[in-house]
Amino acid sequence: MSMKEKTIIECIRSIDKALNGNQWRKKDERKDAAEVIADIKKSAGEELLHICSLMNVTEMQAVILTALVRASGSYRISDDDLAGIIGIDYLEYISFTSDFEGLKKAGFIKYSDRGISISPAAMNAVKQNKPLEPEPLTGLDAREVLSRIKNKLKDLSDEREINQDEFLEYMDFLIHNNKNSVCECCGKYLKNSGDLEIILLYALICRFWFNSDDCVTWDDVEDYYQDGDLSIIRNMFKNEHLTLQKNKVIEPVADGGIFSRDAFHIRDEVKEEIYKDLGYTEKKDAKNKISASAMLKASDIDAKELFFSKEQQKQIQTLEDLFEETRLNNVMESLKKKGMRTGFTCIFYGAPGTGKTESVYQIARKSGRDIFRIDVSKIKSCWVGESEKNIHRVFEQYRECVKSGGKTPILLFNEADAIFGIRQSGAERAVDKMENSIQNIILQEMEELEGILIATTNLTDNFDKAFDRRFLYKLRFTKPDAKVKSKIWKSMIPELKPSQAKKLAAEFDFSGGQIENIARKKTVAALISGKEPTYAQLREMCLAESISGKPQSKKKIGY
Repeated sequence: MSMKEKTIIECIRSIDKALNGNQWRKKDERKDAAEVIADIKKSAGEELLHICSLMNVTEMQAVILTALVRASGSYRISDDDLAGIIGIDYLEYISFTSDFEGLKKAGFIKYSDRGISISPAAMNAVKQNKPLEPEPLTGLDAREVLSRIKNKLKDLSDEREINQDEFLEYMDFLIHNNKNSVCECCGKYLKNSGDLEIILLYALICRFWFNSDDCVTWDDVEDYYQDGDLSIIRNMFKNEHLTLQKNKVIEPVADGGIFSRDAFHIRDEVKEEIYKDLGYTEKKDAKNKISASAMLKASDIDAKELFFSKEQQKQIQTLEDLFEETRLNNVMESLKKKGMRTGFTCIFYGAPGTGKTESVYQIARKSGRDIFRIDVSKIKSCWVGESEKNIHRVFEQYRECVKSGGKTPILLFNEADAIFGIRQSGAERAVDKMENSIQNIILQEMEELEGILIATTNLTDNFDKAFDRRFLYKLRFTKPDAKVKSKIWKSMIPELKPSQAKKLAAEFDFSGGQIENIARKKTVAALISGKEPTYAQLREMCLAESISGKPQSKKKIGY
């Protein structure tokens, strides 16, 4: 077999065999590197030269790689262990620092205070009999640069593959040798920033892009810092001493609706600059028109059979009939001619798990109408005036969505208790004034609505009476009676006998949502054990669903 036909692993095996006589000698018997390489060349000289040529490494580097492949069963080995495998004195070993640095920069090895190992990329190259192609660091677009930053942050945090100095050196080269919006903005905004805030900005850039995280806390970035550094930058941020703050690159935000100096993000204006080459500006503009994350397509809603009392079913059927496209257009046209409001507002209220939200979904599915879902928690902001802007923006987006053509979508405020509550008389606190302002905006928008608005709530006692008048249709959802519950049990668990379904319906005062919980638990139990739960086991699940651990059918609700 010619040398060119030999694989990398075959060459490494020959070198390792030649190296074997020198390994693990007593420290006073170890040779110098020149002697070790001379011994290898006696029986595996051609293989050594072939590795050097193919992998573009020095003779000593080829020996180091051979030793690391041999030790690859260990995740990390120490410098002393590696010297022992090669068979040279430790003082001789540390004289080859430049060889190690070369291997590290080329991506062959991972070298940190935790030890040394061959890199996964190098090991794959060995297995595939291919030269290791160094990861390109120039000519990268914005997406590729973000990927490099993410990987280096992972090395800095999870595995401690590199230290801060190495990370900063790598990032400095990356940013100044590529031309795209990410590199240009990092070069611009990090010009006079300290090392600790440089790391912070890179972390924020990656968390926003890869995790959609626009409210970062110190817990999210602590792994990127050495002991003591986190406290330093945290105090600098708290006292507004960071260059990134002075240059208005980052700012504190509300964490869970409460203003906190421990939560922060990149300012929106800066995000537009950083992610410009990735279509962020266009994406943001599109979101201002119709938020993709808020839209639920009618075609994506799965059909689901719901069971209600005759009265509830009659009310739901009224809306299903009304929202049929031709009928709705005719009704709206007639109302318009008579000078009446053409918008339809509905409130679905009742106990949790009684099918309010699912009813909205099924009405939307049957009428072919998309749902414009509103996340109530994101409307409110700690910043003065921002909450009012948010609610204005919701209705502006919906209006543009309606005007864009096609079937009018449903504007859904799910679990709307938080913004439909009783307005505060003589409000003096900022939060009360903000609540009142939001509600006044919603009331005005409901008056001028051209479309369909549905709100769901578990509570009605706290509803402002002004909202009560503005809801044209009010559907009360009650817990199902025994007959309806029996149908739900059979629907959720078809293998139940009719008598068993009736018995469970009579014994447990469950909502449809609670019955669905039992059905899911039963499925999980069957998957884990490989056996279908018995009726007795199913009843135990029902008892566990009741916090009291007792059947609920005769339990009074209230205080």
